[in-house]
Amino acid sequence: MGRILHSARQAIGELACKVDELDRRLAEIRTGALPAHLDRLSGHGVEVFRGESEVRQLLEDTVATATGRILSMHPGTPLPASLLLAARRRDEEVLGRGVAVRTIHSESLLRVPRGRAHLKALRRAGAQIRTSATLPYRLTVLDTGLALVPAPTGGAGGAGGDCAEPAVAVVRNPDLVSLFAQTFEFCWQDARPAELAPPTRTGPTARQYQVLRLMQLGYKDEAIAREIGVSSRTMRRIVRELLEQLDATSRFSAGMAAQARGWLVPPRPHDGCR
Repeated sequence: MGRILHSARQAIGELACKVDELDRRLAEIRTGALPAHLDRLSGHGVEVFRGESEVRQLLEDTVATATGRILSMHPGTPLPASLLLAARRRDEEVLGRGVAVRTIHSESLLRVPRGRAHLKALRRAGAQIRTSATLPYRLTVLDTGLALVPAPTGGAGGAGGDCAEPAVAVVRNPDLVSLFAQTFEFCWQDARPAELAPPTRTGPTARQYQVLRLMQLGYKDEAIAREIGVSSRTMRRIVRELLEQLDATSRFSAGMAAQARGWLVPPRPHDGCR
């Protein structure tokens, strides 16, 4: 049975690596191919705004002009609390004017208290909210004539690099706006209504327990990934989720928080490896 279990873990690890590779390729398309095409369309109904202040002002100005509907997708990790608050205020203002708002957020937003509170506030204000495990890129479509999408950043990290300043492309070309609206509708059908009730689980999953125990023993991320049969990318995601759930800023503080909550006690068998 031990050999069977080891073989199963290896198979799961190989499958996780394949999924991560597909995810990596999708990220390359999202941050590379689409912005590159938008850059070539300059002067054809596309205008690029760069820099934090320009992008913030752009969002304020465009949202203020919406009269019928706003469609938006928000992939990636949850935004800082200050940016979530600014986004919520914009949405609440347009909802108060009778504008219909439909939005799809990454499921990761539900894993942190500020994200759950953000979505609850939007739902109370009248927004329709769904969540999805995967979204292709950040997108906002206003009424039927305007779309906001990621643009090439030109930073040190390349398109979409971590060191780059934010950049947004304003698309007014009717054919492109229609295409982006159709993309949203496709993702909307695939998404599911946001479950905003607090999670019932009070302890770690079996995999999270494994990671916490190995962290406690001094294992580095690469060694833990090999031990539990996952890729380095998946390992980073598990650690990030643990830090968010434990409201910790480092591996050490996560270990202390896990100890205080009793998370280092083995989970019950039915918790499973999720």
